[in-house]
Amino acid sequence: MEYVAAVYLMAAVLLGAAGASKAVTPEPASAALARLHLYRRPWAVRLLGLVELVVAVSAFIVGGIVPATALAALYGGFAVVAAAMVRSGSSEPCGCFGRIEMPATRRHVTVNVLAVVVGLVAASWPVEAIDTLFDSREWLLAPFAIVVAAGAYGAFAWLSRPSTAVRS
Repeated sequence: MEYVAAVYLMAAVLLGAAGASKAVTPEPASAALARLHLYRRPWAVRLLGLVELVVAVSAFIVGGIVPATALAALYGGFAVVAAAMVRSGSSEPCGCFGRIEMPATRRHVTVNVLAVVVGLVAASWPVEAIDTLFDSREWLLAPFAIVVAAGAYGAFAWLSRPSTAVRS
């Protein structure tokens, strides 16, 4: 169960970072949504960012089915939007992480779809809140936190890496 929890909480950290970024700077995501002719009001993007942040924090503090399902639903929506951005061929920033300029790529779609799967698995076998996850083995919490933080950072670094075309 700890393996599912680790990957699930990596997705939650990534979601929280993206949400905080959008809450502080909604304009890039708003502009990206405008290019897709979707609802793009900055206050709505800011609200979405706050919802992302609340879901991410609740994955750690509350645990259980509701945060996991909400995480899966958010990532499902992001997968659809990222796929639309990739399909449009735009190299404009997606606004996923506020001012950090990165266009949506197939990597974004892949990470979003994988996060949906992880969220659904975490909802099926409810991942407990972080304070009860290692009740009898508290010493595992620090290495677990390092793995979760490093994994989330690794996913972010992979997403923000410039795409390179494969040459034959």
